[in-house]
Amino acid sequence: MNDMKTVIITGASRGIGLATAKKFLAEGWRVVGTYLREPIDIKHPDLISLQYDQGDSQSIARLSTQIIDLAFPIDVLINNAGVLLDADDRVADSAKVKRTLEINVVGVIDLTEHLLLLFQKGSHIVNISSGYGAMAFPIDDESVAGYRLSKVALNMYTRHLAFRLRSRGVIVSSLAPGWVKTDMGYSISTETEKPDREPEQAAEDIFSLVTTVTESGQFWKLG
Repeated sequence: MNDMKTVIITGASRGIGLATAKKFLAEGWRVVGTYLREPIDIKHPDLISLQYDQGDSQSIARLSTQIIDLAFPIDVLINNAGVLLDADDRVADSAKVKRTLEINVVGVIDLTEHLLLLFQKGSHIVNISSGYGAMAFPIDDESVAGYRLSKVALNMYTRHLAFRLRSRGVIVSSLAPGWVKTDMGYSISTETEKPDREPEQAAEDIFSLVTTVTESGQFWKLG
C-alpha cells in the first residue's frame, strides 16, 4: 500500500513499546520497531525490526541511515526507549545520572535530529515522558533523581523542538503514560503501591494522541 502510514517506535520489544507496535499494526500502519537485545516478538508483514542501542552514538547513526534508506515518509516517531537506573537510590548518583541523561535525553535528541528532514506537515513526534518530569504537579519524594531529571529535560526538548518545527507544521508532544505494568514500572513498586495501568492502555493513549491532537509543544497525561 503506497498510502500506508509509517510509525517508528523505539524500544518496541517489550512493555509499552511492544503494545504500541501491536496497536499500530492492528490499525493498518507500517511499524519500524527497534529492540536492544531481545528481538520483537511479532510476526507481521508490516513490521520492520531493527537493532538499536540508544546509548551508543554509532548505533544511533546506523539506525538513522537504515531508516532514511527505507525511503518511506515518516508520519510518527515515538521516542519510547529509555532506562531507569536509580530506582532504589535515595541520593543522586552522578554516574547513574550521567548515563541516564545520555540514553534518555541525548540519545533521543541525536536520533530525532538525524531524522528531522523526513517529517512532513502533519507528522508527529512523541517523546514518552513521565509524571516524574512534571514541574507544575511534581511527584515529590527522594527517589529516581537521574530518571526525574531526564524526563524534565525531555519535556523541555519537546517545547524547544515544537517551536523550531512550528513553521513546518510538525507536531511535537510529550506523553506521560501513567504507572504501567512493565519491568520499569514494577522496579519502583512497593508492597502497598504497584502499577495500575496495562501497557495496552498506554498504547491506546499514544495512538489517540497521534491521530487526534494537532496542538504542538504540550505535555499530555491520560488523554
